[in-house]
Amino acid sequence: MKTTTFFDKFSEEYELQDRYKYLFYRWIVQNIIRQVNREDANIVDIGTGTGNLAFRLAIRYPKSRILGVDISKGMIDEAKAKCDRMEIKNVRFKIGSVEKLRTESIDFVVSALAFHHVRNKNLVIGNICPKLSERGRLVIGDWFEPSAEYVKDVNKLRLRNPELARRFDKSWEEALKGMSREYGEKHPKEYLVSQTDLADTMKNAGFIKQRILKSLLPNFAVVVGEKR
Repeated sequence: MKTTTFFDKFSEEYELQDRYKYLFYRWIVQNIIRQVNREDANIVDIGTGTGNLAFRLAIRYPKSRILGVDISKGMIDEAKAKCDRMEIKNVRFKIGSVEKLRTESIDFVVSALAFHHVRNKNLVIGNICPKLSERGRLVIGDWFEPSAEYVKDVNKLRLRNPELARRFDKSWEEALKGMSREYGEKHPKEYLVSQTDLADTMKNAGFIKQRILKSLLPNFAVVVGEKR
């Protein structure tokens, strides 16, 4: 099933999953939001889905302007309907491809659990970098295929925080149970990379600094590219 067709079909289920109740997902979203270090900024949320991250950014930074972009009309319809219900004025949504992102004067580009669907990450990140303002940031919280060395580092963190690690594990197990069988079986192809590979891609695209924020689940992280 094509990615657009899949997310159009499952947009309502996606919204009903309410991922924010899961610890691992809250960790991703909260750490993305913390990387936005200006109160008044132009922010683009790529792969916005039903707008979970975009709405939280809009509420946290009411002076900012947030644009949520997604290839799925179904997802965007859900996001727009929720935006109307919540009466949030500083966020808007549009259907569009991240590969063809056309906008000017961006301070931050963010993404939560969507970038693994991007096939040509070099192209996309290379296109984003020149569009960012001088101190702009690209912040990607996602699902990765970690290297063996990265897993070792995360396991050290888990050993130091066993109870929190257990809670992260449980939240991921609960999220998997919350997905329908059809959703899991028909999920479109993913193009996974390691966290370090994504950071290297950012470096090659022109980002001066790269940082990896490690979660207690080795497959999840927030990778930050800073343009300074």
